[in-house]
Amino acid sequence: MMRRGRKRKRRREDLVAPEIPLDLQIEILTRLPARSLMRFKCVSKLWSSLIRSRFFSNRYHKVASTRPRPPRLYMSLVDHLKCNSMEICQNPRETVLLSSSSSSANSFDQALTMPGIGGRNMVILRGLILYFVCRQACIYNPTTRQSLTLPAVKSNLFAKESFRQSVLYFLGHDPVLDQYKVVCTVVRSSKRYKKITSEHWVLVLEAGGSWKRIEFDKHHLPTRPGVCINGVIYYMASTGLFPRAIVSFDVRSEEFNMFQAPRVLPELGWPVAFIEYAGKPAIIDHTLLKCEGLVDLWVLEDAGKWSTKSLVLKPCQMHLVDNKINMTVEGITQNGEVIFAYRPLIYPYYILYYDLQKNDLRKVRIRGIPKHWFRKPDGDARFFFKHMDKSESIMHLEI
Repeated sequence: MMRRGRKRKRRREDLVAPEIPLDLQIEILTRLPARSLMRFKCVSKLWSSLIRSRFFSNRYHKVASTRPRPPRLYMSLVDHLKCNSMEICQNPRETVLLSSSSSSANSFDQALTMPGIGGRNMVILRGLILYFVCRQACIYNPTTRQSLTLPAVKSNLFAKESFRQSVLYFLGHDPVLDQYKVVCTVVRSSKRYKKITSEHWVLVLEAGGSWKRIEFDKHHLPTRPGVCINGVIYYMASTGLFPRAIVSFDVRSEEFNMFQAPRVLPELGWPVAFIEYAGKPAIIDHTLLKCEGLVDLWVLEDAGKWSTKSLVLKPCQMHLVDNKINMTVEGITQNGEVIFAYRPLIYPYYILYYDLQKNDLRKVRIRGIPKHWFRKPDGDARFFFKHMDKSESIMHLEI
């Protein structure tokens, strides 16, 4: 009897699987769907800390970007009256973030609809979405469905009465130190913007992150959402005296710089926007698109000089552009297609994709927008589009 027991014990010991090396575990985990990883955080403390680590999230982002994954179109709908609070919103609001389905980039999936998420001036960077409601910013990770509200900026600019007060946020990433930073610009301006006073604050998106004021003696009012390219945030601004200024912010050194936009451009209104073109910052001007089919593109070259090209729409495609409805640029896809959105929100709703390489325009109907948004009075429903190309992040958000 004793001999049989020893044999059984030896057999059990022989059946124990050898421990899988950590490198191999990481290699396996990076190839799993993000939803599975969120569940696997409960397997052990080791896996939980590993999956939440910045090292693993970067490794996963690199692997995920090589997978064949359809791009997603995001639409933020906002029905909200602005209030002056920097902390708690004092007015009722309705916000919703819509995401296109995995099978069609032109149809919003009800299962991916996020009520209460979304706001103004969306910025998408490396799988993260920045938006703000009132004067407070939020970061949302659509992969993990984690939302993080940033602390309020303690600015004294709003203590005094002024004609206009505004707050704008930008999101940047430093590829060298692997840091995400949120830039906040607080502005107080007089009538017709003759006098502009601005403050600038930076927050590192990490545990213990807090707002830090950055000095910049050239006061300005940002006029459009910016883009982050190779660790530098670019956006258009007005200084009062110069309505066509370009501001850059180096995410790593936290230094601002200002230079002039091409003088031939009109004032930086709705027909002018900042985009990323062939990996470089560029300004697109579609002032004459509706009447003449003309689009001007200004690209900031490495030497700090502007190169320009003009695109003339094919006559057979002029009917795709509605002369009676205003359009705004809502970004550009990885394939070089500029997204034009019609305003206001009209049923049925269409957007335009303009391929800058092929000089080709296509009109696409967007489906899945909740019908009650079309019944809202003009001006109440604000909406913003952004395109996400193959970017999937499992980064854990914390401050």
